[in-house]
Amino acid sequence: MKLRSIASAALLVVATCVAPAAAQSSAPQATDAQTVAPASETARWPQTGQHAYTFNAQLPDGRAARLNYLLFLPASYGQDPEAKWPLLVFLHGSREVGRDINRVRRAILPRLVEENPDFPFIVVSPQSPSLQNGWYPSLDAIEALLDELQATLAIDPDRIYLTGLSMGGYGAWALAMDDPDRFAAIAPVVGGYFFNPKQLCELKDKPIWVFGAKRDRNVPLRESERVVNALRACGGQPRFTVFENADHDLGWELAYTATELFEWLLQQRRAS
Repeated sequence: MKLRSIASAALLVVATCVAPAAAQSSAPQATDAQTVAPASETARWPQTGQHAYTFNAQLPDGRAARLNYLLFLPASYGQDPEAKWPLLVFLHGSREVGRDINRVRRAILPRLVEENPDFPFIVVSPQSPSLQNGWYPSLDAIEALLDELQATLAIDPDRIYLTGLSMGGYGAWALAMDDPDRFAAIAPVVGGYFFNPKQLCELKDKPIWVFGAKRDRNVPLRESERVVNALRACGGQPRFTVFENADHDLGWELAYTATELFEWLLQQRRAS
């Protein structure tokens, strides 16, 4: 199925609830009722489709990390043993925070891949356990999770992409700044970033597509504008799309379902 067709279909399913699966195991392990398999085995025996996992790890500073997440593998994953797949990292908004992974299933990108088993990315959707400080306390755990996935799945290291909406838009900027060499491109949606200009300029050469909504009362458009303007001031050329008649929720629906975002991501490769 072409991505344009996927986007059109997604407009019809953005309000659809997806059958839940709980996360309750250790490092990393599938938790669907019918199948239990460690993520370290997925390269040998991949579970296609979207499944819930929990990642447990000891971080380099000695802290213990625990992170619930959804992992989607395309229907054709594993059929070609030589194939390497692009990875898309999705950071949800504040409504999906907590310990119940079913909340993340209701976010727009997990819903989209549930409806499209041939979606041409591996997609990982971690869950922020708390609203306090947004995604910032989870950055190290996400990076450790991505290290694990890259070590065990057929992921192309030059095609790892990052996106997030609302609170996840802030998180996408933060994760890109914390781990800039990992990502080929980023796409923050109706979010912003707390930054100093010198720090943000480290991203000026990276492909970036920012989305904002003119009628957004949750995250005002100026939050996206200030980041884009700061990047442009130091020579960056971020792509910036503003949905003139959209509020917060419609802004992210349009970004993921009515643009060529996924095609654009697939065109980007990490600079050598």
